[in-house]
Amino acid sequence: MLPYNLLVSPRSLGTCAIYLFASIVIAGCSGAVNDQPPTPLPTAILPTPRPTLTPRPTPTLTAATPPPPSQPIVTPTPVIYIVQAGDTLIPIANRFGVSVADLIAANGNLDATRLQIGQRLIIPQSPQSVPSDGSLIASPTPVPYEVRGLNSVRSPAGSLDVLGEVFNPGPTGMGNVKVLVVLQDDAGNALQSAVANIPLDAVPVNQSSPFRVLFTDPPQGFAKFNVTPLRAEAVDPRTLVVPLTVRSVTGRPDGSQFRVTGEIANPTAETASQVRLLVTIYDAERRVVGYRYFTLSEAPLAPNANLPFDVLLTTATPNVASFAVYAEGVR
Repeated sequence: MLPYNLLVSPRSLGTCAIYLFASIVIAGCSGAVNDQPPTPLPTAILPTPRPTLTPRPTPTLTAATPPPPSQPIVTPTPVIYIVQAGDTLIPIANRFGVSVADLIAANGNLDATRLQIGQRLIIPQSPQSVPSDGSLIASPTPVPYEVRGLNSVRSPAGSLDVLGEVFNPGPTGMGNVKVLVVLQDDAGNALQSAVANIPLDAVPVNQSSPFRVLFTDPPQGFAKFNVTPLRAEAVDPRTLVVPLTVRSVTGRPDGSQFRVTGEIANPTAETASQVRLLVTIYDAERRVVGYRYFTLSEAPLAPNANLPFDVLLTTATPNVASFAVYAEGVR
């Protein structure tokens, strides 16, 4: 993965597709994670009173039938469903078009009489939605993940950025993650599509990674968009990265940008050949408004050594409500 050092802006969020961590320290696929659990993400502490900023135009494009925060969109790749009050297996199976037997088998022969509110169920899906050009196929042993934080930003020049993130609920790390972004008209007809990769080569369990797709010339008549997972494969992040720790993290507005500072520590007995940082920022609705993923240091980070960081992010909104930072060391 190539390093990036660009600032994320409404027009160039793609070039800075370095999500989780530009102004926010992201604990990389190596296992170095912020002290707080990825869900919920750490909340940036903003000064009171906040500086007066000129609000930017609110994007008019909305996600097509956006799922509630706890429930992913149904896709060809297995996804996670969060059990709600009153749920039973038959309605859940009917909702996703799968058999009760397959649903039980996909979840380790679960006891259908003991569903718990908040319980995560893997919804197996057959590979039906494959791009017509055949460039991608559903992974043979797909790993379930959640798509969330969807957002869109229009530029004055007319281009469209679609942002979001994928969350790995486990039980294994995942790599080769791809999502499909489709622009639709009011009737839900597909007008244009693009495949997005995530910046992290491997996403540890309970970690998120952002993505971004730039449509430089979106078609006339588009009114909404849809994002669905295409593939994800089981990987062991420890084979790729050295787990690092992010600590003493703070975030605050800095003019029209957002500044994140902190320190990265190597708590392992291994030397990281270089250090990468991922920072992701969110608005009050937990939508991704920017991210940055880049090589913080080309120099090795020895065991028990520390490395400070100070990152500025240009965001799609002046009202950053929270952020997440992830760091990883390259083996």
